[in-house]
Amino acid sequence: MARFAFSAFADEAGVSLDEQIAALLANGIHYIEPRNIGGKSIVDFSDEEILEIKAKLDANGIKVGSVGSPIGKYPITDDFDAYIPKVKRAIEIAKLLGTKYIRIFSFFVKQEELSTYRDEVIRRMKAMVALAEAEGVVLCHENESKIYGQMPAEVRDVLTNVPGLGGIFDAANYRMNNADTMEGIGATLINFRYLHIKDAIYDRQTIVPAGEGEGRIGDVLDIVNGHTDDLVYLTLEPHLHAFLAYKQIDDHELKGMHSFENGRDAFDFAVKALEKLLTEHGYGKDENGIWKK
Repeated sequence: MARFAFSAFADEAGVSLDEQIAALLANGIHYIEPRNIGGKSIVDFSDEEILEIKAKLDANGIKVGSVGSPIGKYPITDDFDAYIPKVKRAIEIAKLLGTKYIRIFSFFVKQEELSTYRDEVIRRMKAMVALAEAEGVVLCHENESKIYGQMPAEVRDVLTNVPGLGGIFDAANYRMNNADTMEGIGATLINFRYLHIKDAIYDRQTIVPAGEGEGRIGDVLDIVNGHTDDLVYLTLEPHLHAFLAYKQIDDHELKGMHSFENGRDAFDFAVKALEKLLTEHGYGKDENGIWKK
């Protein structure tokens, strides 16, 4: 049976690192997936700055579960060779932060041109994975919207044909594109690594807290629980409040069923929703903050 640990994109709770740490500690979360700090992408910090970030995280008992990089979140028509230094830099940063995981994407591709660019997507993913594997790092693919790996069939294709590429499951991203999340988790299990936690309702194109949408996150957790005995990160990505860092990287309108004064309130609510969902599905939290049956 799996052991589930909460992690988070804490930039949704606060802009500064201090604000992010405060939100994590207040919610009993001891892992982070750093994405933006002070409005700056995690892959754009210097070695010295990264070591300062890690020292502050260490001092507060917070570990880095995965690096929330933007790698692969650019058009497939852009020059790949020019992007390689960014990939190498993300790998260096993962090592400095003490994690083996980096979240990546499989390039923006017009959906009517998927077959045209499929082979190029696979070629690029293999090249990036080779760079990471040489350094003992695992690249993990998220099923983001508008990329080659948007739908379960594409995720299955990528994970099957790019050995060593890990899979991240995001229920909300699937539902926002009217995909079956059961097909999505089935595809991700080819080389499953961890989950991003947010939910969605397709007809309303609305992001909602875990358990309030159509993502069947509870069922997904049970499937994962039967699939692995490993520690599995549940990385909270609430998207319940329009925060600055997200608006810089994605043009989706954020709409919700709840109203929050600020990102911190939305973040706290998302944590409680996930705790409620886990409890309803028979999971309990031990003294180390690990959820299991």
